[in-house]
Amino acid sequence: MAKKIKITDYPENENELTTQYLGKFIRAKRTQSGLTSHQTALLCKVPVDVITKLENSSGGITLDSFLKVVNGLSINIQFEKDSK
Repeated sequence: MAKKIKITDYPENENELTTQYLGKFIRAKRTQSGLTSHQTALLCKVPVDVITKLENSSGGITLDSFLKVVNGLSINIQFEKDSK
């Protein structure tokens, strides 16, 4: 029997980018895509603990792993030059 995935809402937009916001956003993207943590890890070519650490904001992952997850889930990140 397939594991039931609890859909998570996207977090409210915060003024400051935090690990908690990123974790909530990644979990929301994953669950709204109908993916389990294991499926996401396979899709993104990272170990399952990377997904868990990202979603729980517990740190200990590399930038390379973070980018694999962002790209694997088709999350768009934009940077803007400060107007100062």
